[in-house]
Amino acid sequence: MPGRKAKPPRLWFREDDETWIILDHGRQIRTGCGRDNIDGAAKALETYIGERHTTTVGATDPSNLAIADVLTAYEILKRPKDKNDERACAQHELLLIRLLDLNSFFGNRTVSELKAQLCRDFVDWSTGTSNENNRKASIKPRNGTVSDQTARRRLEDLRAAVNAYHAEHTLSVVPKITLPPKAEGRHRWLTRNEAARLLGAAIGYVWDNERETWKRKEDGTLLRRERWIIRRRCPAARFCLVGIYSARREETIRRTQWLPTTTHPWMNLDAMVYQGKGALERSTKKRRPPAKIAARLRPHLVRWRKIDQARSAELRAAGIMKDGEQIRFVVNRIHDGLPLAGKICLGGHSRGCGAR
Repeated sequence: MPGRKAKPPRLWFREDDETWIILDHGRQIRTGCGRDNIDGAAKALETYIGERHTTTVGATDPSNLAIADVLTAYEILKRPKDKNDERACAQHELLLIRLLDLNSFFGNRTVSELKAQLCRDFVDWSTGTSNENNRKASIKPRNGTVSDQTARRRLEDLRAAVNAYHAEHTLSVVPKITLPPKAEGRHRWLTRNEAARLLGAAIGYVWDNERETWKRKEDGTLLRRERWIIRRRCPAARFCLVGIYSARREETIRRTQWLPTTTHPWMNLDAMVYQGKGALERSTKKRRPPAKIAARLRPHLVRWRKIDQARSAELRAAGIMKDGEQIRFVVNRIHDGLPLAGKICLGGHSRGCGAR
């Protein structure tokens, strides 16, 4: 009978010492972390596993090259050179999430194992589809399923990582990464009524799904939510209006500033031009050209600018902002004027809210 498969290095809490230790093939390695220091113990385990791993970077034979090392080399290559470049750092963090997802499935395999079927197995694992190959390989289901298009994006990263490694070390054979079919582009945008509903909800009105109209009070006036909810939704209202009248992408709107800048999009309220890209920003296929600000959006921007100038003075007086600082971003947080930390998604339309 074949012997039992050895367990990988793992954490274990030793009651007599009241510390976390690492168990590895009968050995006990102390971490020096107490019961409550779980994060420190996890980092000690990660360091231990990393030290045990012998890198395969430099290998040209795909059968001797670990996919995990290819992904690591790609992550190092893509690290932003300028740590102050907020956009580059944010994009790198998203890349890290995708690479960790790839490593969860491919990490213990070699590049020579990259076949069409394995790519299809990854798509099934990502989407939560039952798969006989994954079951036989004892691959646990993914925590939280994603769409096949998200899995495709992950596989595109894997292909880029393999190609980047090949450019540096010249693999003897470059595997072909098989992608799921690409979905067709969007055929539908928000209608005027849908855009009005989205904006109405952002400013506090309540929609009645049964009657398909706005809810009203007993005296006939429109029902609005509590003032604190309306205030909290102010950034969403700005985002909706800018998106509807400019058709810019979510990231562009979120990064747009009031004052001239070479590193961000900005609103030129003197010429009423929306500068979609800073002069020093790297050009991509999303060109983001300058465009005239829509007439219906102009009064809103002028009003918001005055509001933010007054709020800047209040935040400075409260000590939240330093002397001389002011609110820079058009869409900003209410309590401190800083830009929103994450991606804005409203009703599934996160790639611009252009109404037609």
